[in-house]
Amino acid sequence: MPPDLLNTVAKNKKKDISDVRFGQAVARMRRKSGMTQLKVAGKLGYSKGFISQVECGWKHLDASRVKELDEFLGAGKRLVRLYEELYAPERLDWQEQVHVLQAGADLIRQYSCVLIPGNFQTKDYARAVFAAGAPWLKGPMIEEKASTRFERAARVLDEDGPQYHVVLDDVVVHRPVAGNAVMRDQIDALIRLATTGRVQMQLYRWGTLPHSGPDGPFSLIASPSAPEVLHTESVYLGQTTDEPHMVRSFVSLFSRLQANARSVRDSVDYLRQVKRKYEDGEPAVAQVNLQ
Repeated sequence: MPPDLLNTVAKNKKKDISDVRFGQAVARMRRKSGMTQLKVAGKLGYSKGFISQVECGWKHLDASRVKELDEFLGAGKRLVRLYEELYAPERLDWQEQVHVLQAGADLIRQYSCVLIPGNFQTKDYARAVFAAGAPWLKGPMIEEKASTRFERAARVLDEDGPQYHVVLDDVVVHRPVAGNAVMRDQIDALIRLATTGRVQMQLYRWGTLPHSGPDGPFSLIASPSAPEVLHTESVYLGQTTDEPHMVRSFVSLFSRLQANARSVRDSVDYLRQVKRKYEDGEPAVAQVNLQ
């Protein structure tokens, strides 16, 4: 093919967004490790030009070489996790991946506007969440998932675990996923976490405008040996990135949420008010008084 035609084809070719994201991550990890494209190419048996094209999102790295590249750059399996997330999300246990990140962190900042975060859920609350969100699951599977979540949380919330700052939307503690007894015990668990100092917990008041966090839950996970990671989640999938611009944007967003939320002390007082409503046996829906 003539050179001019090759250039035309290259210009008209569209980059795949997954290739772009993975290539950017490779470039960041390579620069952080102090490696050159030539050294990476030599290690993997490719040309320098090919590695350059991978980093620019024009070429796709074969799955069989990702683990080797990750180890060579000292990426701590971040490239492996990102590759699975981008190219094989159906095989990725994203909750386990997040737990691994959290367990190795020294600071977790988390916002939730939907449910009590998994690390703070009681077993009964977790059972109710799994039963409602995945009605096709049988009883034993629900029990297994609830137990796994509870055990993972215990490791993250261990006294030697990371600092934990969390902002919860008021709606989260008013949304009844089960009966009053389950909700009462769940709120009590939140109060214990907040009053022991293990977690800095703030409630974001209903009606606060502008609302800085309506787009969904997210976590910022910082560890001493790797870049800070942003994790956003939906019901079935989660996505992680350590792209600096995205991380900085959500750090700023979390700061806004913290600044506009109730203080830790006022948040505990508010949780006690909510707990009393569940204790009084008020109908779950009628109890909501967010003002």
